[in-house]
Formats: sequence, structure tokens, C-alpha cells
Amino acid sequence: MALSVKSIFFIFATMMLISAVQLIRISFFPHSASYQLTSEQQKQDIQQLLRDINQKSAFAALDPDKKHKFNLTAQRLLLANLPHTNSSIFQIRLQAWLSTLNDPAVSVSQPNSTPRSKALTSFQGVLHHDGKHWLAFMSKEEQFDEDYPYLTHIDGLPMNRWVTAAQQYIPDSLKLSAIEQSRWISRINQLRQQIGLPLSDSAQFTFTNSAGDSIQRTMRLDNSSDSKIDVSYSATLVHKQASLARETLQYPADNKFKSHFFKQLEANTSNPIKLDIRQLTSIDNRLNQWINDNVAPSYTPYNSTIGLIKYKRFPSSTSATFSKQAFFPLNELSFFEQTQLETVGFNSQFDGTQAFSHWLVRGTEEYSNAASEKRQLHLLVDSSCQQECEWLALRAANWPNVKVVGEQTRGSLSPRYSVKLKHSGISIKYSAALTYSPQGRLISGVGLSPHIKLSGYALNYLNTTDMIAEEPKASKRLTAGNKRTSAKRLP
Repeated sequence: MALSVKSIFFIFATMMLISAVQLIRISFFPHSASYQLTSEQQKQDIQQLLRDINQKSAFAALDPDKKHKFNLTAQRLLLANLPHTNSSIFQIRLQAWLSTLNDPAVSVSQPNSTPRSKALTSFQGVLHHDGKHWLAFMSKEEQFDEDYPYLTHIDGLPMNRWVTAAQQYIPDSLKLSAIEQSRWISRINQLRQQIGLPLSDSAQFTFTNSAGDSIQRTMRLDNSSDSKIDVSYSATLVHKQASLARETLQYPADNKFKSHFFKQLEANTSNPIKLDIRQLTSIDNRLNQWINDNVAPSYTPYNSTIGLIKYKRFPSSTSATFSKQAFFPLNELSFFEQTQLETVGFNSQFDGTQAFSHWLVRGTEEYSNAASEKRQLHLLVDSSCQQECEWLALRAANWPNVKVVGEQTRGSLSPRYSVKLKHSGISIKYSAALTYSPQGRLISGVGLSPHIKLSGYALNYLNTTDMIAEEPKASKRLTAGNKRTSAKRLP
């Protein structure tokens, strides 16, 4: 039966009205994340993340083999009959999948409104490895039992079994880091699922002493944010910082303590001064000014370049995206500064693939030296040192009056991209670029080696002054990764 013009117009108007209502609903009542996820919702989130990573991730473009493995894993997930689950279990699956990229910047987090799942409950103390034994602390300075100091088993399984389970979530560059292992072992229920143990609100710890005697303690597990189990700083109590300040000044994670920190820094007369910068993640102009005035050597042209980055190209990417983060094109350097970079080993013509942008520079302005005598500075770092912490270590590494002390840094200096998944509401951050030293060495995913190596346990619990004094005077200068001749590691 033929429709009249009036009927056709009515149908068209009805469709337009439905579309308008849908647009209004989406605009004023946007989609809210679901805690319980169907198989289809999980697959749509996986597809969204897969597109984003393939388009923007610097580490996906760095190593084609790992990118291929990453995509194969995604295809297996998309073809599988995924069971209904909650977003906490889905988060764990995403973490294991994303770890194949070997990007040390990857983080996976749920909205604050998401119910806290038993699957994500963790040990609320602090774990450390002293180079031989695992140790467990109630706080940064208080062991569970000084008579039985060594943690040998959790739930009856030896610690090396938990280390193996934790390494599934750790990038290759950090797998040997005791700091990173400790961070993941604390997530006991998450690792129980991988090992095949039932979830529980508690865990059984076995401690031994030097004579081989053992005791067992039941430890309660609880929910916490990642920041509370960041073992480099997590259990430091504010009221205990005064006792530590006499030896080492710690840059605070919480902005409300920065005023007190700078009062301590400016009043400190020690030489050398020991500064723990592991919690420094964003540019702090006041700290940079203090370092310029008290530590930095006389200005030389090539020192204006701290490092360089290349970001992953995609249709809407431009260098302007990074200009707000202190990066600018290499060709904005003067001819003399570019020549100085080539003198120290940088090759501006190196470009193995068009997947990456031209070089962008992170530099420092010329500064006046306020102090007639420059201070000696020890910067304390470990594998939790990332972003601005690593930029500061990279900047000061070759100054004659600076020593970087501790463990290999994280190798995560790059600006981040962020994506929020539609159905689960899970937020994921990852590296937008690869970072190189002024000498042309890859730092992303490699990190910075300290002049004086001390374990994380030594940094937090032992007298670093005596240990540093025992080091030979001619210490090795800071290195960062391999030369850029390694084709597989470079864009």
C-alpha cells in the first residue's frame, strides 16, 4: 500500500523527534559506568582501548613485535565468550593485557564511586627486600616482630611464587625491581586469582629468624588506593618526618606539606644535602629555582637542553599539545645549541620510522647564579621515580657537585595520554612519547642508573651517609639505556 505524502512526513517527523530526545538524554544524562559488565560491554571497552592504544601509544609503536602480541591478545579476548563479571575483575584483566606493552607509565584505575571489591583488597603494611630476605613492616619504621624479621611464605606459598605472579603485571624493565615487586605482592587477592587460591579478607604470613625458627601471623587485608601502597613513601607518617629530616629531606607527596619542606630546605646547612625526590611528579618552579641558585653550575649553551622526546603521530596530534608541558621543536634552538647537542652525541637526523614526530626539546632557561659557592647535592631515587623526578635527575646527573643515589629509575618521563572506557568507567593512562637524553640515549622504558647504587631498603631504613661515604671517590657518571644504534628499541 502506497503511503501518502502526509504519512511520509509524519513518519519522518517522528524519527526526528526520537533522535532529538536521544540527543537531549545523552547531553543532560550521560552514560554512567556499570559495575556489573556483560560480555558485550567488556568487548566494547576492549575495542575502544585497542583503538586508542594503536593510534596514540608510543610503546606500541616502539616495538612492532610487542604491538603484534598486544593485538593478538585483544583478538583472543574479543573472540572469547567472556563471562559476566564486575569492573574490578575486568580491571585486573586489563592490567595483565596492558603489561605486554612494557610501558612503565601504564596505570589502570576505577571511578571513586565504584564499590570496593574483595578482589582488590591488599596488604596495608609495607614490604621490602633487603637484598636477601623479604621484610614486612606495619609502618615505615616498625617491623611486625623484630625477633622473627624474615617473611618467607604467604598462604603457605614461598615468596618466590608470589614474585613470579607479580611479574605478570610488571614491565620488563622493572621486573627485577624489589620496589615494584613489593607494590604488586601487596595486592594479595589480585595475585591469588592468578595463582588459583580463593579470595579472603586475610592472609597468613610466615616469619622466620636467623636460627630457622618460624611463626605464623594472620594479616587482615583491606581496600586502598594505589597511593597508599606505593612502597617508596606510602607508610611514612607525618609526625615521624622530623627525625628523618636531620639526615634526608623528603619532597612531600601532599601539597599541604610543601611550605614546611621548603622552610627545611632553605634552612638546611648540610653539605652535601641529601634530597629524596621520589614523590616529585610535576614541575615545581620553587624547587627548580632553589637548585639553580644553590647547586647548578655556571651556564653553558648545551646545558639548556635537558632531554628530547618524539611523540606517536596520529591525525590530530601536533607539537602544540606538548608546548604546555615545557616542550618545543628542536629547530627553535639556536644553531650553536644544536651543534653542541651533536658534539655530545645527539643525531637530529636519526628517524627510523614515520610513526613518530620530529624532535621536541625539554629545556631550561638561562639563569643567574646567586650563590658564590655551590652546594653538594645527593638526589635519592628508585624505581618509583618518574616524570619530574626523572627529569630533575637527568638534568643534574652530569653536574660535578651532584650524585644520584639509589636504584634504577622507572624510565617514565613522557607526557601521558588518558582514556576513559565507556561501560566500565575505568581510566587508563599511558606514554604519549619516547624520551631521550641529550646524548641520544633512550630513557623511556630503560630509566637512569644512579652514580651510587643503594637498595630501596637501604634508602628507607639504613644510614645512607655512611654507605655513600664508603663509595669510591671516582664514581661512575649517570647512564641511561643503550646507544641509539639499537634498531629494535628506537623509533
